[in-house]
Amino acid sequence: MSHAELMIPFIKAHRHSEHVALMDDSDSLTYRQLSEAVERRAQNWQQIVTLHRPVVMMLIDNSITSVVDYLTALSLDYVVLLLNPECTLATREQYAQALMPNAVIGDGTVTLLHNEPLPTDARLSLLLSTSGSTGAGKCVALSQRNLRANCDAILKYLPIVAEDITLATLPLSYSYGLSVLHTHLKAGATICFTRHSVFDKAFWEVVKSRPVTSLAGVPSFYEMLLRLRFTRMALPALRYFTQAGGKLAEAHVTSLAEYATQTDKAFYVMYGQTEATARMAYLAPDKVLQKPGAMGQAIAGGEFKLTGANQSDGEGELCYRGDNVMLGYVADAADLAAFSPSEWLATGDLAVCDAEGDYTITGRTKRMIKVAGERVNLDTMESRFSTAKMVVRCIGSDDKLTVVALATQLDELMDYINNQQILPRRNILLGVVEDWPLLANGKVDYQRLQQILVEKTC
Repeated sequence: MSHAELMIPFIKAHRHSEHVALMDDSDSLTYRQLSEAVERRAQNWQQIVTLHRPVVMMLIDNSITSVVDYLTALSLDYVVLLLNPECTLATREQYAQALMPNAVIGDGTVTLLHNEPLPTDARLSLLLSTSGSTGAGKCVALSQRNLRANCDAILKYLPIVAEDITLATLPLSYSYGLSVLHTHLKAGATICFTRHSVFDKAFWEVVKSRPVTSLAGVPSFYEMLLRLRFTRMALPALRYFTQAGGKLAEAHVTSLAEYATQTDKAFYVMYGQTEATARMAYLAPDKVLQKPGAMGQAIAGGEFKLTGANQSDGEGELCYRGDNVMLGYVADAADLAAFSPSEWLATGDLAVCDAEGDYTITGRTKRMIKVAGERVNLDTMESRFSTAKMVVRCIGSDDKLTVVALATQLDELMDYINNQQILPRRNILLGVVEDWPLLANGKVDYQRLQQILVEKTC
């Protein structure tokens, strides 16, 4: 099998390059070596899986081997369900029963389960678990066109160049982490993996010695960085850093934007959903300080509108359209056969738009409770506390709002709640945790947070 016979997504333009594509704590692959590794693996797998367009379940971690697995599967036109290896055995079994995959891929090997062909839509390429779901939730179905469109749009605003080295801190099973891989491969840049956490001295040695030119993270990642006094670090090679995966407290956004301005770096606040492959919007770095709560405007080729907007404040549900919008959802094998994509994606997020066309997320349509006869948006409540420089998570049921904080901020939180005039004090409960429970993608696990608080009161 020659290079001409095997079309490897994202690295076609660099397949002969001797520039490093992937590196970890002890090894590396150039783009030429990566192409050759994919071709060898493809030849091997074709001897084992002889079906045309099999459905495969792939366990993908942040490693060179997993990237070769992933590119090989896409090159062979497999329909790929990506799973984090840390998901439970029960979750894997639920997906296996629901989707009936032909094979399982992991750590460079493919294991055939059955040879029965599964009807699949010709456009279908990738299945990603819905953001924030626990267990075997429904999957987002994406096409190669979705992947290419989103990758190209991101490259039009992020300043990724071939000389860049990014540190992959987000799981590749998560759409945000996967988009970081796609864009850097397309640009001919280097993706670095490390087994060290941000709390390890070795992590920062990697950042400085490679040297890393960009970082990407969700809110919890930057909350940890700020606790580690990231804004006091001298990182001359770091050119820019990006944040998505949820709304970061405005006080934190401001701190990071000030650091970026003072050190001649760029800080990109972005917005996206798995249903739109990854990104839908970004806020230009020169606007972040003046609009720390905003998520900006649509990416190239995308468009927003607000539906059901209130007359008073213009708040409505944010809807998006573009070539990166998914084919649809998949719950079982029968759903794989055909899709009728919607033109507009209803995001489930509430938003407002300012005079400059920049959007700000104000909450979720389903994160609402009623307290003392008033509708309370839990995301809006979290934002109110963030303006007082406190990071809290809000959960609750009708007539009771539970405000949860880390133990280190408990006294400060109690003072604020006792003096606030937002809700009657009798309707507010306090919760305390040592650390935020997180999903595999780094987002706060609200379901687990609720369980922790229940367990503490039992």
